[in-house]
Amino acid sequence: MEHATFIIVDNIKDIPEGYAFIPLQFVYDNKFDGRRKGRLVACGNFTDPDIAEIYSGVVGIEKVRILFVIADINGLILIAADVCNAYLNGFTKEKLYWQIDYGKLEGKWLIISKALYGLKTSAARWADAIAEILRQIGFSPSYTDTEIWMRDKGDHYKYIAVYVDDLIIASKDPMGLLKELEIAGNYKFKGVGVPEYYL
Repeated sequence: MEHATFIIVDNIKDIPEGYAFIPLQFVYDNKFDGRRKGRLVACGNFTDPDIAEIYSGVVGIEKVRILFVIADINGLILIAADVCNAYLNGFTKEKLYWQIDYGKLEGKWLIISKALYGLKTSAARWADAIAEILRQIGFSPSYTDTEIWMRDKGDHYKYIAVYVDDLIIASKDPMGLLKELEIAGNYKFKGVGVPEYYL
């Protein structure tokens, strides 16, 4: 609800024509570092979107290694960051709804408006969303890997490598750049610090 993921309606008659019902479920997980996580996930196997709507690029590991070398040669500082609830920053094009059967909204019909986890197109919608924000703050994709974004600062470039919701930032002021992203995209970050692992 915090991310305005759904449009809430009282009656199924208020669901626009062309929308299909999809089940949602909670998925629970133990992260590699011992954290526990629960997430509301759409059963994307009930959908059949156009294949072109599913594609989402990710930065290649060899390009990340090259970025580390570029950062070292140019005296750039590297930090890693994970965008919290990344997919919910994108809007879905899939026409789906669900009925909630618990809590304060029990019995309400929920039109899915955000790129909910589990939908086949959600990774592509998140990629569209972050690309738009990066362009707004002056970044352009690299010719060698479109998931490495660059911004010319005159005496050096700033870089952001994107692997789904994980970012590697190479800059003389990476925390300032992270703050800029936080403001422009209204993002929250976790796992911010010197990269200990990536991909």
